[in-house]
Amino acid sequence: MAEVASAQDIQLNRKKFDQGMTSQQYIDQIKVNKDPFVAIYETVQVPAELLSVFNGLSEPLNLAVFTADWCGDAMSTTPVILKLADSTPNISLQVFNRDDELELSNSLLPEHRAGTVPIFVVMDKAMNQAVRFIETASSLVPNIDAMDAAIEQETAGLSEADQRRVRRGRRTSYRVERAQEWGEVILKEFSGLVADALAGSPQDRPIYGGTKWPPED
Repeated sequence: MAEVASAQDIQLNRKKFDQGMTSQQYIDQIKVNKDPFVAIYETVQVPAELLSVFNGLSEPLNLAVFTADWCGDAMSTTPVILKLADSTPNISLQVFNRDDELELSNSLLPEHRAGTVPIFVVMDKAMNQAVRFIETASSLVPNIDAMDAAIEQETAGLSEADQRRVRRGRRTSYRVERAQEWGEVILKEFSGLVADALAGSPQDRPIYGGTKWPPED
């Protein structure tokens, strides 16, 4: 059952939505992790069966993205969702820097998840929210855990300072190397949420997806 929206959620209306950026406008102003972000965006190809979920819609959807260039999950997830939106005429996309929209973005999260980034909000043409997708795909978490375990083992013999430096760079390259594999996991989960929301009752929207915190057993 959907959570009751707070009064702050009304801020994400048509006027606010139209103040966002296109994918290219967002990319042009990225200050941190721009090269890996672009590499992932350019590498990912949206599988035809997932693209058909959106190409077959009877009316376009609106997608608001609240993201941050410094975030590792945003580096993996945001370019994938932007690539999907740019691959179909049935998604109207607007991107926001989360750090410039803290009050609004936190109003879109459960209270205990305040500060989580990125956030993807899918809305119908009347700006009614259908899906809120938080952070990244829950089904990607085992891959992220495996990445961290592998990198920790690779750098075990280094000093603490070198570990921090090397691990940061290795996580970035690891995400880029697996852009298509990880992208398909993200797109499958995101597309499934949208399909479920549109097939269900409007009274049960928005439905939530993405990572869970605290993690479920």
